Amino acid sequence: MKIRLLLITLAGFLMTACGVEKQILEDILIAEVVGYDAEDKKIKGTVVVSVPQPGEEANLGKEVYEAVSHDIKSARQQENAKTPFPIVGGRLTVILYGEELAGKGLNDYVDTYRRDPMVGRDLYLAVVHGKAEDVVKMEPKLIKTPGVQVKELIEQNIRTNLPDVDLHRYLYACHGKGIDPVLPLLETAGDHIRVKGIALFKKDRYIGKYIPYEDGFLFKVLTENFKMGSYEIKWKENDFTEINNVESRVHYHISDANQDPKVRIEVKLKASLLEVQGYDLGKAVDLNKIEARAEHVIGKKLNEMVTMFQENHIDPIAIGDHAKSKTRNFDQRHWEKAYPYIPIEVDLDIEMIQTGIAD
Repeated sequence: MKIRLLLITLAGFLMTACGVEKQILEDILIAEVVGYDAEDKKIKGTVVVSVPQPGEEANLGKEVYEAVSHDIKSARQQENAKTPFPIVGGRLTVILYGEELAGKGLNDYVDTYRRDPMVGRDLYLAVVHGKAEDVVKMEPKLIKTPGVQVKELIEQNIRTNLPDVDLHRYLYACHGKGIDPVLPLLETAGDHIRVKGIALFKKDRYIGKYIPYEDGFLFKVLTENFKMGSYEIKWKENDFTEINNVESRVHYHISDANQDPKVRIEVKLKASLLEVQGYDLGKAVDLNKIEARAEHVIGKKLNEMVTMFQENHIDPIAIGDHAKSKTRNFDQRHWEKAYPYIPIEVDLDIEMIQTGIAD
């Protein structure tokens, strides 16, 4: 009898809770995507919100609100001053930053969302080539809302040409030692939003340089083990080979980190051929020759990429973080001074394990 009474009471509580939740949802505006841009010496915030429509089966409407202020908190307050209900970030999936604002540093503009209990932790950050508001305001041109469109765009490319770049990973890289963050760099192209590349940061500041989208695959090869993606190797005009990544593995060898550091990055790539130009396909393809040529061309690009990081005093592939984890009594100050001049070699081994071309 007591158990039955308890179940009835619990059911009543749940039904009441559902009723309260429904009432709350009718009295708020749900932010789906927000963008921030530098405007003179102030911040301009642009947000797309879901607006409840009358009727039981009516779809949510969409509205765009803007505000200019000295900081994000004030901008959010000004946006709320223009709305009939408070704006909350419970469904916020993406925060966009214009490249000018990102160049000034993002800590203050990220921190407010890190502290907001209404914002989910699986939140993506991205830099927009140009102004963030240009992406946010594309609502009328898109089948889906900009928030959903950008979220799906980032998630799809994380499998091939983008590193995993949610809020947690950005914060770890931004505040950690021996590592700098990266973010997707987006741009508008007509009625579309696309990935332009990977934006490079020195701590929280975008340095104005990026890895082009087509080379994002190479960045992933240097930073993680993964099994997807493809890369086109161009030998010369009308002569190229496209390889498909079957499995890629990377390992860091770091010696004498506290005195005279040396680094070797060992990359093993198993790949299949997707397409080959410049070969007589009526004859057997010499895989050993293609492997050797691919190792030379891709290996050169990987080493050039690492050198570019050192020249800009940034460490997006976390070599310093690896050194710290493998070195007792790691001398962080010595490492930071030595990093731009450390000999770093990328050792690439490509194995063509199958081919889609008939011999």
